[in-house]
Amino acid sequence: MLTVLLTFLVICFMINIPIGFAMGIAALASLVASGMMPIEMLPQRMVAGINSFPLLAIPLFMMAGSIMERGGISKRIVELASALVGHFKGGLAAVSVMACTFFASISGSAPGTAAAVGELTIPEMVKRGYSVSYASSVVASASCLGVVIPPSITFILFGIVADVSIGKLFIAGILPGALLAIALIAISILRSHQLGYPAEKKQSWQQRWQKLLHAFWGILMPVIILGGIMTGAFTPTESAGIAVVYGLFVSMFIYKELHWRDLVPVFYKASLNSAMIVLLIAVASPFGWIMIIEQVPQMASSAILGLSTNVYLILLLMILLYLILGTFMETGAIILLVVPIFTPIAQQLGIDMVHFGVITVVALAIGMATPPVGITLFATCSISGVSIGQLSRMVVPFLLALIACLLLLTFVPAISTLLPSLMF
Repeated sequence: MLTVLLTFLVICFMINIPIGFAMGIAALASLVASGMMPIEMLPQRMVAGINSFPLLAIPLFMMAGSIMERGGISKRIVELASALVGHFKGGLAAVSVMACTFFASISGSAPGTAAAVGELTIPEMVKRGYSVSYASSVVASASCLGVVIPPSITFILFGIVADVSIGKLFIAGILPGALLAIALIAISILRSHQLGYPAEKKQSWQQRWQKLLHAFWGILMPVIILGGIMTGAFTPTESAGIAVVYGLFVSMFIYKELHWRDLVPVFYKASLNSAMIVLLIAVASPFGWIMIIEQVPQMASSAILGLSTNVYLILLLMILLYLILGTFMETGAIILLVVPIFTPIAQQLGIDMVHFGVITVVALAIGMATPPVGITLFATCSISGVSIGQLSRMVVPFLLALIACLLLLTFVPAISTLLPSLMF
């Protein structure tokens, strides 16, 4: 069964079948080849895989991000970021990073963050003399924060697959997200100095206060979500529903930029994005079930632990694999395929699972901006029109900064575990 499973998976990859269908075809082929199990097991396992209350958070957070993007909240966040850091040399690049940081705390999605912020900041940067490839590289790298800073759809997936508290993972992502944002802002300002990009006019404290008031309702959303989870007022899944209702209220009745006729395209976009993820989770269930039957996690664990029992060396090997897979695979697929294998190893070595979750998500976030098929690279290219080749060269300094932060998070677990240990 395992031979058939992996053979069909590789063949499907080679003929460019989407990952979700490839996993389903491979699982079906292995069931047929076994001759011992009915093929009805495939739909049964698929239904069982998505029969999970926490999974409801994924379409709801997708919907909340679409509402915020269409309802004018992203525009006000960009204006606030410009008022705060736009006066630095190359300040618009730092503005893009800050705007991605703010929007990441709303959307939970890297492509959504890239689309919402990139459409506003990339044209403005180009108007002020920035090269389009540099402007795109800033947004492509900073939009990765969308899956690190809570609420995060990737954290939800990891929590479901590895059986880790999603609330703890959300809280654990705050400090690492801030660390990554600071590193990206520092690199963007440094690179802007090297390339000679201009500074914006410094705004008065009164102007900054006005921009803060304009963006206040948008900034309040992550406070409500995280505050409710931390205080135990509601679960992460319930917070997603609250985010949708709050986003609709703010966008329609306070900012008044979202109208009833806009709801159909907003819901349609969120439904398409959610369907792709849910399909992937559904087909990953029978695929993972077959791997468990064939004892793949045990074999992988024995092979890896046979190399070394040093915790940090094993973590570095895992990170290297995450970064390599991230260059050509979608993040959700990597979690569903690899995390079930790595989780028993991490538990056997005594690694804190919240810390392991942060390392996994940050590594996969970096993969989103890594050529050749990083999802935020493609999202940004579709906005700016720049080629992947041009963008890939400009994004390298930002990737190096993100990898340095990932290593720091790996060797200093307290950055990830401090807040969850205090809150829970």
